[in-house]
Amino acid sequence: MDKIIDLHLSFMDRLIEEGNVLLELEREGISILPGFTEQADLIRSYYKKFYSKTGRRIVFCGINPGQYGAGKTGVPFIDFHGISRLMPGYDQEDKERSAQFMLSIIEEYEFGEFQDAVYLTNLSWYGFMRDGRNLNYYILPRTVRHHFIDSFVEEMKIVQPSFIVPLSEEVGRTLRQMAKDGQLEYPIAERLPHPLHGSFPTNLKKTRMRYHKCIEQLTGLKRKQIDSNES
Repeated sequence: MDKIIDLHLSFMDRLIEEGNVLLELEREGISILPGFTEQADLIRSYYKKFYSKTGRRIVFCGINPGQYGAGKTGVPFIDFHGISRLMPGYDQEDKERSAQFMLSIIEEYEFGEFQDAVYLTNLSWYGFMRDGRNLNYYILPRTVRHHFIDSFVEEMKIVQPSFIVPLSEEVGRTLRQMAKDGQLEYPIAERLPHPLHGSFPTNLKKTRMRYHKCIEQLTGLKRKQIDSNES
């Protein structure tokens, strides 16, 4: 899986070398979150531990990193608290709502077995900010937007997913358009609510049930202990 990390690092190298895309973002007051490039060694360690085993996986595909989670760690849907839980030796405790929801899903399965069955990623490996707030890829200027999601197609050629599960309505639309344009040839499953939506107390139980149902139907993976209220 080092190929995936190299793919996204080389993409940023090209942006810096060519300059036009970064200038366009700068004119719009948009900055790119630095977590992925700053944490490349951590990401390689995470991928070596959890994604070195070959085999077909389903892909949970989100939007792009946010400033408090993957925007810091560089690992999709994993904040530093999650890193400390999944990789002993790291002791930072920064938390982010979407990442905490995803960690709660992961922890109901055996570490390693979950990652053997489910691959977490985003359409854009890079996150964005404007005026101190998160910005999603679909808000970027149309002239540059495609640059940040085109590499997802190459990533999927490496992963070879059995299904891609969009984790938001906008991601689902983008994936279906990619499939229509002949860029993706993998089945696109019914979307799931975004983890941020699922993290709120009024949504938590129902959304967790939907995630478990999707995982278990598409992969056959079993939870360590099934809550009788969910069965």
